[in-house]
Amino acid sequence: MQAIILLAGYGSRLNRDDLDHKCQLPFGEETLLSRQLDSLKKLGVTKTFLILGHNKDLLKRYALDLGLDMPLEFIENDLYASTGNTLSMVLGLQEISEDVLILDGDVFYPQKIFQDYARHSAENSFAIVPTHIDDEECSKVLLKKDGTIAAFITKRLLTDEEKAKYQFAGEAIGFFKLSKDSADRFIAMYQQDESRLSKTLWEIPFSQFAQFVDIAPWSISEPGCFEIDTQEDYSKALTWSQNHPEA
Repeated sequence: MQAIILLAGYGSRLNRDDLDHKCQLPFGEETLLSRQLDSLKKLGVTKTFLILGHNKDLLKRYALDLGLDMPLEFIENDLYASTGNTLSMVLGLQEISEDVLILDGDVFYPQKIFQDYARHSAENSFAIVPTHIDDEECSKVLLKKDGTIAAFITKRLLTDEEKAKYQFAGEAIGFFKLSKDSADRFIAMYQQDESRLSKTLWEIPFSQFAQFVDIAPWSISEPGCFEIDTQEDYSKALTWSQNHPEA
């Protein structure tokens, strides 16, 4: 298995001018990125692709200076400021040669939770954590009657029709898997509507993709997973990590 980490974005909502990139947020002696790379190394991934944009040269040097002795490849998305993270993901998918594990660069999680997901989930799957159905901001996951994923809804509330038609599963927390064949099919779908999809977050094309490829949910009931968009998010994740050093 290979891996892609999406790191192109600026992270303006976090407002941390003291960092070159928000993936450098500290957790004790670690950072978001060093934790992610260490997890991938322990999994034995054959290569990790880092998709860079904002402060790309500084972030590349930071990643290399971690000295983790693992195969890294850097891909530049120079359009990151005017596109969504779908383009960054596709740039990575175009380079993989195996099944792939894809990670948003702003997610904190206990290593055991991530390792269990990576080792035991279906080849096409999304990790999902509990959230309130009326959380407008988060990436809400809806399921078909057969239990596979029907759609991802983000930045808005669910409609009454969606609530009646689908089962609400929770929030897609930001790490997911695709088989090599499914990755190729995703790229083909993307290329048919590139001008529109390049500007979107990955939730939009994956809702479309789920109509013809079965994607399994992987429910995580244990606490400790955080998507970090704001300083408040970071404070919650940091406090949790300090209170649970064993994780």
